[in-house]
Amino acid sequence: MSAVVKIPRLKSLFPSMPVLINTIRSKQTIDYSKVPKINDDELEEQFVRGSGPGGQAVNKTSSCILLKHLPTGIVIKCQFTRSQSQNRKIARQLLQEKLDDFYNGEMSVQAQEKREAQMKLTEKLRRTKKRLEIKMAFKEREGLD
Repeated sequence: MSAVVKIPRLKSLFPSMPVLINTIRSKQTIDYSKVPKINDDELEEQFVRGSGPGGQAVNKTSSCILLKHLPTGIVIKCQFTRSQSQNRKIARQLLQEKLDDFYNGEMSVQAQEKREAQMKLTEKLRRTKKRLEIKMAFKEREGLD
């Protein structure tokens, strides 16, 4: 699949001639269309006191978010930052990933990314092995050690 990308800076340099650059994307793209949307009606949100490293500064604040998706029963507990609003956003993103994994299984975004990374690694190993075989054949042919 190729896409046409317009570059405005080059257009200003050559106004009489349209400048288009073709970029080639990978053959496999990740399908985001099946990612479930989160309804606030289906969520139960609690603000819990923080815990862990940080001592009194963390333990006194209610920055930890406990998010429960009622239809599935998936529970997310998030305390990545000291900010409650940032933790809410992060918890919702994590919940969306978990729901995607729950509903879509092998077609979830994480599974697709994992498969694509595995394919890239396999291809890289294949190229490395081929290059090594060519190098060994050259050394043998030339009598190098």
